[in-house]
Amino acid sequence: MHIEPPKVSMHSAKEFITHYLMIVLSVLTALGLEAVLERMHHAHAAEAAQHAIEVELRDNVAQISKTIAANEQTRAPLRRLSEHLIQELQAGKARPEVAAEIAQLVNSGQLDIGLHTPTLRHEAWDVAVANQSATYIEDASLARITAAYAQQREAISARSTALFDGPRFVSAVTDARMNDVDPREFVRALEQALAANDTVINALTALRLTVSQALPAEHAASGAKG
Repeated sequence: MHIEPPKVSMHSAKEFITHYLMIVLSVLTALGLEAVLERMHHAHAAEAAQHAIEVELRDNVAQISKTIAANEQTRAPLRRLSEHLIQELQAGKARPEVAAEIAQLVNSGQLDIGLHTPTLRHEAWDVAVANQSATYIEDASLARITAAYAQQREAISARSTALFDGPRFVSAVTDARMNDVDPREFVRALEQALAANDTVINALTALRLTVSQALPAEHAASGAKG
């Protein structure tokens, strides 16, 4: 049995190929345009997210600097007080007289140990993570930003007050208010508060540097200097 294949004219074959190529080209063009639009959308999302994050981090750097200054301002009179009391005790001044001096200072309400910590914002970062726009930020910038927010979280959770024995200091202050303070014990508690204050200042200074480095170079340089 002989079957004759259908005859297709060359003209019809060319039309089919042309039509097929047009369909393929149209699909490829549509996919290309979609990819371009998607990249543009990602770039816009990354730009908007990074701008919001940088505004937030600049505000945090300013808050950290203000807090460092507040702790340094508090630390200065504490150091003078501690040195003054130590000199009086070393000079042999009667302990009741030193105790009365401490009681007068405490009861005047002028004793401030500082240990201030800043309130650091993270809303812009949370939004960027939630809507995944953070994933489109350039890798090097994203690494610096991630490090800044990670150290912020650690600073907030730790509060950098591990060296401060609050109950001991409260006991010393309470004794002073009752005019029954041991000057040496009070000085020890005061020195411990000063050590804790130094820890807070050092931790915040390191945090300010890390957060500043997540910002554009011009701001990072000024932020590192405080």
